[in-house]
Amino acid sequence: MPRLRHASAAAMLVVAVLLVLAGVERALAARHAFIVGNSSYASAPHLRNPANDARDLARRLEALGYRVTFGLDLDRNRFLESFQAFVRNLKLDDVALFYYAGHGLQIGGENYLFPVDANVASEADARGRLVSLNALISDLSRSTKTRIVILDACRNNPFAEKLAATPLARSAGLGQGLARVYAGVGSFIAYSTQPGNVALDGEGDNSPFTEALLRHMAIPGADVHAVMRRVRSDVQRATAEQQIPWENSSLIDEMAFAVGTAVASTPSSPATRPTQPAPAIEPFRTTVTARSYAYVTGLDPNGDNFLALRTSPNTDGTRIATMGPDTLLQILERRGDWRRISLLDGTTGWAHGNWIQCCRTVAGARPGPQQPTPPAQQEDTCDNLWHRRNAVWHRNGYCFTSAKGQQVFGNQGCSRDLTGTRAAMTSADRALVDALDAREKQLGCK
Repeated sequence: MPRLRHASAAAMLVVAVLLVLAGVERALAARHAFIVGNSSYASAPHLRNPANDARDLARRLEALGYRVTFGLDLDRNRFLESFQAFVRNLKLDDVALFYYAGHGLQIGGENYLFPVDANVASEADARGRLVSLNALISDLSRSTKTRIVILDACRNNPFAEKLAATPLARSAGLGQGLARVYAGVGSFIAYSTQPGNVALDGEGDNSPFTEALLRHMAIPGADVHAVMRRVRSDVQRATAEQQIPWENSSLIDEMAFAVGTAVASTPSSPATRPTQPAPAIEPFRTTVTARSYAYVTGLDPNGDNFLALRTSPNTDGTRIATMGPDTLLQILERRGDWRRISLLDGTTGWAHGNWIQCCRTVAGARPGPQQPTPPAQQEDTCDNLWHRRNAVWHRNGYCFTSAKGQQVFGNQGCSRDLTGTRAAMTSADRALVDALDAREKQLGCK
């Protein structure tokens, strides 16, 4: 018995050390932010607060240790050129945060951001003169494992009447505010208001959403989901429930805006005005599990690079959202080439099955209150175990050398050999691949 107790204590100590090291790895990862505030539009009314919002957020993030790329009143060329330069400097383990304040619109479930030189009178103008949010998120997804996208971009659309009068825009579905966007594992997308609604610019120096975000994001160690719950409460109260911030998340590990100690207030920033002491953040309870999901894959990165979620199993169905590469989902029903699916937040709809494959095992995923129950674990077969094990290697950036690995997972965006990939894994991922490997050997697969 004493030996067993010592062995158990030693095992617990090893696990604790691995968890600490994994947390240190995440904490030491470089943090980059691309911040844009567009207020002075050439063909639209001036917005007072986006420039203030972007400037104050850039100051706050710099104080939190982010390397900030900051732009005000960017035209389309400067917007895209600056963003591409930002993406080129990212490494796979970096945390990338993108924030935009200004005008935005959706057409057919696809979101567009307004550069200050935009003049839009048709759907063709929107696609050629605005900035596609899907394209920005796709670039981030190929460059980093952890992405935070924050959009205070649902102000009233000054070109809505012109666009609504065009047959193309009517058929595509011109919508108010922004539509939901879903991205792959490691993405957190926050909206200043619920999908399809318009956000307020605010009467003070900041919009209601960004003011609340600045107030709460500097709490050291506070998980981004807990921060957004506090932001949502503040904005809902400040706008008499006209505006309710929203988010979509496929984060696996706990993620905080602020790592380490609290940030001192900066007198020049409106966000640092004294406020009532905030209630304590609820404790984060880690549950390490492994779940199997279908996922979006095979999209053309030079094309739209998203899969549409529709209301019915045909191209005539209204597009209600877009899904980027690696978006996780559950298949509920099959009808020919179409699949009725459920996303992690419980949203359901139809999507074409050509770009959906099964399955990807995700270790450490923790379903939120609105997430569906994931599909039951598949039977242990050699092929299934191989897929599950190598899905973890793929997710951590491994460059496959075998023909089968390259055929199934590809090597797009990979950056690591065997040793480097294992070193980059979390302790949960390493434990999962070891367990799957042992099971394969037990069944005689190897």
